[in-house]
Amino acid sequence: MAKTKYLRVNARNPEPAIIEQAARYIKAGELVAFPTETVYGLGADAFQPNAVEKIFLAKGRPAENPLLVHVSNLAQVQKLTVEVSIIASKLMNRFWPGPLSIILPALSAVPDIVRGGQRGVGLRMPSHPVALALIEATGPLAAPSANLYGRPSPTNAEHVRQDLDGKMAAVLDAGDTGAGLESTVIDLTSAKCRILRRGGTSIETLEEFLGVKIELARVENLPRYKTKIQVVLSDDQADYDIKLNAFLAEGLVLGVVHINNCSEHKIEKVKRIFNLSLSGSGMSLYSIIREAEENGIATLLIAPFDQKLAGGALMDRLRRAASQ
Repeated sequence: MAKTKYLRVNARNPEPAIIEQAARYIKAGELVAFPTETVYGLGADAFQPNAVEKIFLAKGRPAENPLLVHVSNLAQVQKLTVEVSIIASKLMNRFWPGPLSIILPALSAVPDIVRGGQRGVGLRMPSHPVALALIEATGPLAAPSANLYGRPSPTNAEHVRQDLDGKMAAVLDAGDTGAGLESTVIDLTSAKCRILRRGGTSIETLEEFLGVKIELARVENLPRYKTKIQVVLSDDQADYDIKLNAFLAEGLVLGVVHINNCSEHKIEKVKRIFNLSLSGSGMSLYSIIREAEENGIATLLIAPFDQKLAGGALMDRLRRAASQ
């Protein structure tokens, strides 16, 4: 593949000429990375199996893992699913565009490689103006996060470059994406509503809106992120103090992460203090991990925090990041 092109685009008012350039790559069966309101995605035409296969090759992603399909309007949904149930319609009207992916029974037109052999297809309508403009120009895009399989998801174009440079035709660079939590995935292919992945739309919000209890699918033995550093959680303040002193005594290159409460007090011998934001206005977990790697930090110690405030989605990601 030719050298990857990095196309700077206005995040709020994407330039039509740049969108059209990216759309031409997609229509030609190439890959384009693009920003969503959660993380950057790696997109291919959802109806071109050969193009979709390039996603798996670029990421090193197992072939049995299904891909989400991103849409920009409800007319595109009709080309992908057998039917839109009453519950699905209610969720789309309330939470789209936004960080909610809905799995529905797939039409036979959806390639098997997209579905990973499953009978359903996961659909999502992102709210980022660049993503919507691109999908409007191309049609539905199969798109997982734009990173190597197992690596922390990318929240800016530089993260995409670190993992996938030369493996895609272009990147639409619209700056940082925000909170960096992937979309929530809800499965509506059976009688029961099931959450397969916690994300940007909380289970509590969905349950309150639907007025029903939603089952949380148990995913066993999630692999930890492939990073060059160890991430360590603290149970409480006493546990944090013990670990902090032990790491400093060992002479480790140490970073400390506070959640929504970045201390301005410099801790002697700590290379960097990060603030992990829950509001989307500061650094995300993924960007902190990547920045720590770039700065030669060996260990990230997570300071104690209110786990109820953090929510289940962030806790899932923190546990995946934490070393054994």
